[in-house]
Amino acid sequence: MTIFAATNRIFMAGKDKPRIHYIDFMKGLCILFIVVSHTDDRLFTLVGNNMDFTLQSFRIPMYYFISGIFFKTYNGFSDFSRKKVNNIMVPLVFFYLAAFAFHWLGQYLPPAQHFYGPFEWSSIFDPFVKRAWPNNVPLWFLLSLFEVNIIYYLLQKYAPNRHWVWIGSFLLSLIGYYVATHHLRVLQLVDTALIGLPYFILGSEVNRNNLLQPSRYDKWGWIGLLAFILILRPFAQEINILHQHLPNYLYLYLVPATAISLLLLTCKRLPYIPVINYIGRYSLVVLCTHYPLVRPFHRFMIAACRPYPIGDLTVSLMAVLSLLCFELLLIALLTRLLPYFTAQKELFTTGWHLAWPQFKLKAKCHEQ
Repeated sequence: MTIFAATNRIFMAGKDKPRIHYIDFMKGLCILFIVVSHTDDRLFTLVGNNMDFTLQSFRIPMYYFISGIFFKTYNGFSDFSRKKVNNIMVPLVFFYLAAFAFHWLGQYLPPAQHFYGPFEWSSIFDPFVKRAWPNNVPLWFLLSLFEVNIIYYLLQKYAPNRHWVWIGSFLLSLIGYYVATHHLRVLQLVDTALIGLPYFILGSEVNRNNLLQPSRYDKWGWIGLLAFILILRPFAQEINILHQHLPNYLYLYLVPATAISLLLLTCKRLPYIPVINYIGRYSLVVLCTHYPLVRPFHRFMIAACRPYPIGDLTVSLMAVLSLLCFELLLIALLTRLLPYFTAQKELFTTGWHLAWPQFKLKAKCHEQ
């Protein structure tokens, strides 16, 4: 009973705080697809042909959308930027340095266990000079999301009305689309932020218009989503914002917006689903930690299954499941032991004062 009680406490953590459980489910579903994609994208063929591109219709766009739902201006630009630094940039820097250290330690393993190639000290500067960061690729999204927040804040502040916010978003997304389709290498991934901006604003509009509440149309969501996937699957195209592999402009926004809207209606009627909701609530941790672990887990599972007649896809599926189980443990540990670096507490408090050392100093004074 003790084990079950402890497990229940972990999965139900946070239910005492007001949360929109179906949004957590959407984030959990999205991060599961990302982990599967980074482990072995052939696993999507178990569901059907071309399913990887079909799911790309909402995988990354939905993260921008959900972030837009919770957009707030707070108390001016200084307070707004401080919040975004705490919630986005602090985890980005911390997990990039952690992945860098992980790669450095990996060089001392036997050559057969060098999962990420030769270690180079210069890779610590990759976020400043490279578009893709091999040590921890998914962190690109955090930088892009930070930039989207800043751009949208400035649009809200200086645009005369909501119509101009949308017009500005359209023009900026056209610039981002031009840069991406011409494969211009813009540092700091500004083009990804410009492309993601309309998804972000769509999420903001959903919240502004009170569309998160249950409605009579929700019951049709799963039917519409299923029909949409069946129709889209034969014609689905790749949407890879980071590597600048994009369909035509209309497809880039119309298809993800439709898929996300239908998924939103579908998920509204779902109950709280402990494991997926838990992963969704702390999807930041999974996003930031899974990539350096994918190859070790996959390699270990290949070695463990070698004596048995098991297919490659089954091995990959077992690697995904084992990695997700480990992520549950990581979430529980990191959110409690390192709350300032996992966006659970603010490292920079009001006035940009550093909270973490002050906390330690207060604790020592209390003990004395």
